[in-house]
Amino acid sequence: MTLVFVKGQNAPLTAQQLRIMVDAAVAVDLSALLLTETGRVRSDGDFVFYNQPAAPGLTWLTGGAGGAQRVEIDLSAVPADVERVIAVISPDDRTTKFGSGPAPVARLVEANGAELGTFTMDGLSEERAVIAWELYRRAGAWKVRAIGQGYSGGLAQLIAAHGVDVEQEEPAPAPVTSSPHFPGTSSPHFPGTGSSQAPAASQQPQPAQEIGGPPEERLYQQVWSIFQDAARSTSALRSAVGYAEQRRDNEVGELLNDPRLRNSPQTSAARAEADRRHDDLVRRAEADRRRDVDQLVAELNGLATTLPAPMAAWDSPRWRDWRLPETTTVGIRVGDVHVPESPELRIPLLFRLPLMRALWIDSTGADRTAAVAMARSVVVRLLAAHPPGQLSISVADLAGGGAAARALDLGGKFGGGASTPVAATPQGLSEMLEHLVERVDLVQMAMRAGAMPTSYDGSHEIDGGRRLLVLHDFPYGFDERSVAHLHYLLNEGPEAGVHVLMVADPADSSTLGPLVGAVWRSMARLPVLSGDHMGDPWVGLTWTFTPDVTTGSTAVDEILARLARQADGQ
Repeated sequence: MTLVFVKGQNAPLTAQQLRIMVDAAVAVDLSALLLTETGRVRSDGDFVFYNQPAAPGLTWLTGGAGGAQRVEIDLSAVPADVERVIAVISPDDRTTKFGSGPAPVARLVEANGAELGTFTMDGLSEERAVIAWELYRRAGAWKVRAIGQGYSGGLAQLIAAHGVDVEQEEPAPAPVTSSPHFPGTSSPHFPGTGSSQAPAASQQPQPAQEIGGPPEERLYQQVWSIFQDAARSTSALRSAVGYAEQRRDNEVGELLNDPRLRNSPQTSAARAEADRRHDDLVRRAEADRRRDVDQLVAELNGLATTLPAPMAAWDSPRWRDWRLPETTTVGIRVGDVHVPESPELRIPLLFRLPLMRALWIDSTGADRTAAVAMARSVVVRLLAAHPPGQLSISVADLAGGGAAARALDLGGKFGGGASTPVAATPQGLSEMLEHLVERVDLVQMAMRAGAMPTSYDGSHEIDGGRRLLVLHDFPYGFDERSVAHLHYLLNEGPEAGVHVLMVADPADSSTLGPLVGAVWRSMARLPVLSGDHMGDPWVGLTWTFTPDVTTGSTAVDEILARLARQADGQ
């Protein structure tokens, strides 16, 4: 039986020999990529198209009516380090946009010709390249998912996002024999997992980082993959339910168009049949969703005791044997997210390190104590994720007169033995910001010169460590110059090793100028209150966020005490 897929829907694959084809109203080129767990190709040889028709497990072919293109897939021949195969279509005419004509239809067929599934990619507009199918490994088996993810920048943008080395121009169009066929993420990026919003791509996934420390990186990517699967599975359920309701409404509407038949036995029977088809489709969608959730929950349970401490929950046993790492941990946990359909599936929200985007703890609706507690949790995780002396903290706390710094217990020695600076007055804030701006400038100068000096003019230490500015109650105590300095740090600081963690309510900033709006837009928002919501770039879902703040636990105090002892060399 042929499955009719909706966007995000997945299904298990039993056949190993498959064929991908497409029906489209315009001439399209079909291509495919082999992707590793990072969401990127191993080399340019993993990109299969008309000028490079073969890769391990993939063969590009053309022939038949109108020279239709197809990709043959042998899953048994796909290399073990390849986690996903994606099939892509792009218009033969690079100026064509998929929204200008009928929706293309992707087809998945067994080698014997039996059709496994179809996927109509509707809702496209400005896209000039689209991922149609994704074949991916899950728990030792292969599955297929309907994607429908478009890129307005065309094929060049799509393949570059997946690691293919792209020249200025897109690949030349296929020969005249090429014709229509095909359309269709990391990895997560969920809010804060690296660079969060990719330009000009519709629901484009976060570009995954290259593998650094393999064990931690694999765990990080596994959490991100669970998020991807949960997002797409939820979207598939909602799409299927919406489609079932729309189809039933259309069928019933047609039955009622003729007033003479509204109360006839035939109409009643037809309405009952429409309800039955609706209920059957919803039941199948819910069963698919239940299968996905059970599998993902099992995977999360398996991860619970393997994630490194900074990425694990506060009650994880990993904190009991934690020691300061020799290299920076790949990320930190800031909370978890879930959707209403699956409250039991709580996915860790991880932020990749180093933080290339500032964090904003949104204290709207929360008291100051709760906001400080969340900042404390994040700061301790950051300290625990860095080797000794590789992260120094500066705290600006004007409204509380240094109370937040004391609550954070940061008066001790972190970051190479220097006491944590605390700014509690506008003058102190201005001097702190100026010092950090100067550090960024000096680091940039050193980087341009190709060397990182240990000192500058004998007074300004430029070491390899990173700086974190914890800024409370913005914009209290700020003037225009201070706002400009902060804006500079947000834009230029991360590359130079200076990062910002802000605790603030945006309602307090209405009296300042346009730079303030840019400040909020440049930061990754973390709500303080449980039950707040966060959006994702994958399928446009809204997730319920639960912050990672300990209640009734001494874990944070214990880790701070151990950090202080290790900083003192004990």
